[in-house]
Amino acid sequence: KKLKLISFLPTDIEKVSIEKPKIEYWTKDQLDFFLDKMKGTYLYFPVLLCALTGVRVAELCGLKWCDVDFEKGYLNIRRQVIRDEYTKSLICTDNLKTNGSERTISIPNIILNELKAHRGSSDEFIILNREGELCNPRNLSMDFTKKVQKYKELPQITIHGLRHTHATLLILNGENIKIVSDRLGHKDVTTTLNTYTHVMKE
Repeated sequence: KKLKLISFLPTDIEKVSIEKPKIEYWTKDQLDFFLDKMKGTYLYFPVLLCALTGVRVAELCGLKWCDVDFEKGYLNIRRQVIRDEYTKSLICTDNLKTNGSERTISIPNIILNELKAHRGSSDEFIILNREGELCNPRNLSMDFTKKVQKYKELPQITIHGLRHTHATLLILNGENIKIVSDRLGHKDVTTTLNTYTHVMKE
């Protein structure tokens, strides 16, 4: 159209705004309840890590022991585990979701102590499947969903809801929105603000 080769844009159609679904998350009491039920099970540590760091499940599965700074209490997010659609196998890649996804975040003492208790060699993955192999994010997500379904008193969130839980609890406790955005690895603060509008209002 700019070159005057056509008189109208065939793609110029009326756009219908789609309302974003409200994010699902747990309160601190609900999170504590679930963690208490998971103590001593395979899911306890992955759930604790997700809820207290806000990492995506694919990033969680890509964490290695060399990513933990035990001295300063930091966690480096550098890679993720994805399923290769061609080979149908799991691969660990340093291609993350956004430019801001590669990040360094502080971790609370409860996480640091858990990590120290299970410390492995630098090239090993922190979260493994039950066979001690590379963990499939999809399987971990499904395991989480099945466990949550057993507790009808809890909002039925997905494992991604733990990421929302982390962000929501930080915001409700007065944390700076830029800090929250950086922890989540969002490309900019606007993404965070748009995602958690209802929390900000509260």
